Amino acid sequence: MNTAHTQHCEHSTLPARIEAPAITAMVAATRHLEEALAADPRDTAAFYTGADIQHLVPEWIRGNADRIRQLLDRLVTQYPDETAPQDSPDTPDQAPALTNPALAIACPACNSQPGALCTSRSGTRTRRHDVHRARTAALAATS
Repeated sequence: MNTAHTQHCEHSTLPARIEAPAITAMVAATRHLEEALAADPRDTAAFYTGADIQHLVPEWIRGNADRIRQLLDRLVTQYPDETAPQDSPDTPDQAPALTNPALAIACPACNSQPGALCTSRSGTRTRRHDVHRARTAALAATS
């Protein structure tokens, strides 16, 4: 493999403003891997190595792929997904709103289903201590 090509290719300059240099390098490496798979999708070893050592490559690829997955999993846990709804707590001690009678109906403000806690405006956090006024008003209107 031509390492000079990898170190100075257009992929390594595109994400120059990314703060994590290791991720930048992996983004560039994935493009080269895509090229290798396109060149010979049945055996990437043929793209990178001579015939005399190709038998060593599959184990090396599998071992490093596992290692990369583990490291990426550790990295991703440091950056929680802010858009994913958080799980509701199980007990009224953790969420006093669970005892609110307005939970009997859906919330018109956040579209929470009956029995589910209201969520923040962005939908990322549950409102554990109260419900939206619109939900309380909707319950009063049904009485």
